[in-house]
Amino acid sequence: MTKLIKPTKAVKTVKPTLKIVIKGEPFDMIKAKTKIIEYREVTQFWISRLYDKNGKKREYEFIEFINGYNKDARRMITKYEGFTKKRDLFLINVGKIIK
Repeated sequence: MTKLIKPTKAVKTVKPTLKIVIKGEPFDMIKAKTKIIEYREVTQFWISRLYDKNGKKREYEFIEFINGYNKDARRMITKYEGFTKKRDLFLINVGKIIK
């Protein structure tokens, strides 16, 4: 008896979204396009978000900014434009606002 081989669908890989919780003033500045870099201290938390286990930079497509921890908090999605590390800070580049 011959096995029927089902055709496989091409799997579209989707890059994850980097989520960043921020306060109201920086949120408004990003929305007004006056803030184009988000600064984060180099901590184990941010290292785990920005690098994989092999030390390679993670790839994201978008950044979701969340204004606080409330479930109804304002949200904004921007393009992710990569980051650089300077001394004890990560400089996360904020791209075009999507939503």
